[in-house]
This record gives sequence, C-alpha cells and structure tokens, in this order.
Amino acid sequence: MNIRYAKDNDIDSIKDIWNYCFNDEEGFVDYYFNYKYKNYNTVVIEEDENIVSSLQLNQYKLKLNSKIYDTSYVVGVSTFPEARGMGYMKNIMEFSLNEMYNKGQFVSILMPIDYRLYRKYGYEQCYDQIEYNLDVEELKNFKIKGKMIKAKDSNIKDLINISNSFLKDTNGNIERDQAYYENLFKEVKSENGHIYIHEDEKAKGYIIYFLNGDNMFVREIYYKNIDSLKTMLKFIYNHNTQCKKVTISAPINDKIRFILDNPKTSDIKIKPFMMGRIINLKGYLESLNIESDLILSANIEVEDKFIKENNGIFNIKLENKRIYVEKIQSEADVTFNINTMTQLGFSYIDIEDALIINNNKASDNVIKLFKTIFDKKDNYINEYV
Repeated sequence: MNIRYAKDNDIDSIKDIWNYCFNDEEGFVDYYFNYKYKNYNTVVIEEDENIVSSLQLNQYKLKLNSKIYDTSYVVGVSTFPEARGMGYMKNIMEFSLNEMYNKGQFVSILMPIDYRLYRKYGYEQCYDQIEYNLDVEELKNFKIKGKMIKAKDSNIKDLINISNSFLKDTNGNIERDQAYYENLFKEVKSENGHIYIHEDEKAKGYIIYFLNGDNMFVREIYYKNIDSLKTMLKFIYNHNTQCKKVTISAPINDKIRFILDNPKTSDIKIKPFMMGRIINLKGYLESLNIESDLILSANIEVEDKFIKENNGIFNIKLENKRIYVEKIQSEADVTFNINTMTQLGFSYIDIEDALIINNNKASDNVIKLFKTIFDKKDNYINEYV
C-alpha cells in the first residue's frame, strides 16, 4: 500500500472512483474536475500500481469566531468496492489529518454521508440548517416589490454585498469573494440551476434554485430586508404551474417561518449539515480573540486518537486577553475527546451542553474558563464541494 498525493495522470482513475461511489450528473462531474479538482489537494491509496481509494482536501477560508482560517474541506472520500473493509479509509483519513496539521491548518470541515463514519476520526456535528418543505400555494399572498432579474457575472459585487449583510449574525461561514461567486455561477449552471437578484432601487436579495420535476429546491435565499424576502417568496409562487412543492434551505436564524400564513401546515425541520474538526488544538485556542480581562486557568485532558499533538493534558490559561496552552504532566480537572472540544471550539455548543452530553462534571473554575472562551453561536455554512 502506498499513500501519496495524486499526479497529473491520475485524474481518470480518480474520476472513475468518484463516478462509481457518487450518483452525480455528468454536468456536475465535469464542472468538479474542470474547476474544483486539484491533484495537489488529492490524496490517494495505491495498491499494486492501481488507485483504489481517494479523497480531496479542497481549500477554503473559513470565518470562525471573528477570525479567518485556511481550511481543508474534506470531500470525495471514496473506495472501490473490491478494496472496502481492508482499512484503507482509516489509513487515508489518518494521513490526511496529519497532513493538515503539518501544513499549519487549525480546523477542517466535512459533509458526511454517514456521521458514524467520521466521528471516529474526530469530526463532529457543528452546523445545522432549517429545511422548509412547503406547498407553493402557501406563498400566494406575498407581493412583489421591485423586480427580479437573472444574475450575471457583472452582478457579483451585489451578491457579495447581500451575502455579507445576510450572514453578519452567523458564525463559521466561508469567505465569499469575486472568485468564489465566479466559481458558484459555474457550479449552479452545471446542475441546471438559476440565480436571480431582487432589485428595489438597489439589489436587496438573491435566490439560487433548481427545478426538479414538480419540486423547486432553493439552495440559498439571502435578503437585506423583509420586503426582499417576501418578494422572492412570491417569485417562487409564480412557478406554481411548474412546481407544486418547494424545499428551502436556510440558516437557523432565518425569518421565513415568522411570516408564513399558516406555519402549522408547513413541514419545518432542523437538518444536520456539516461536521467540523479541530486539527491543531493549541494553535486554534491561542488564535482566539478574547475580550475578558479575567485571569483563569484549568488543566484539560483531551483524547485524540489520530493527531498525537492534540492528545494529552493541557494547561489552558487566560491572561491579558490571550489564551496560552501548554501540554503538561499533571492531574486533569476535566476530560473531553476532540469531538467535544471541536463543538466547543466551533461555538456549536457551550460548556453546559458539553458536560450534559458527556455525562461529566466540572468545577466552577473550569466552567467559568470555558464560558469566557467559548459562547454558543448560530453557525451556518452552505458549501457542497
């Protein structure tokens, strides 16, 4: 067995594994391997000179707790059927985790097909979305104010502006710039999707959607004010001769549920969306901006089976609005695995949640330290590859 980064001439083999393992349309696969795939971000396992397993470490900038981190988004984890059950996934994941650590990355994200597969590698649930499943007729009474126009590359500055406004109260987003939206246009087009902007004197919102038979899937509906949201909901209704149902994905703090005529007839649920992982515990904690003038310290035992630098007992000290982390040989005040530390670090849970989930107890000093360092936020991310 040989684990290595992909070479230029490996692309056909990697595409073969992708096509075997994932049920993607040809247009999307072409888009992915033309615009997203990079051999230098692809890890493969080779057996007898044949590639049998692969994954990609797609690079993003993640805005987490007011800081921006270079982040690997793990996608395309796949193995040919004849090589399954032989431990290749463990090998390729362990290699990739340590590669991210050695490259100086502090955190990683992953969209799981099955949470059980990735929890064992330290990834844990860190993002949810609201999913609305509505009859299009429920949107009939909204009114259009202004106009809807099909988005073009020349509208990207407006899309960035709308996105920044809409996401300002959420945590853990991908940084969205000109290049991001240029690529998003290609991705949406590859799946026969559409992007429209709501204009009312100025650009006030946008919607990304796909028509799938008699169902419309709304991937994003971002807005600056409630009139823009109502306009775009009416725009959805205006597809009523094509679509009878609409599925809308939205952040946890979205406002759609507050303006529906009869929410009781709607199917509204929280949908787990993305996992995260702390790659470098010391580096991540010491990077955080802390506003408190308190001086606090505690010894925390962390269990990480795959990145040895994260495994052990750490003195975590808050002083002069900075965090200092040192691995020590001492008694621990509390023990958490890297999964729980990740959920705390991503601000998905707080210390009270962590103690309940782990059936654990901690001193008032530990609780005060963790409350000062971590506060629970509304996390939102919406990247698929």
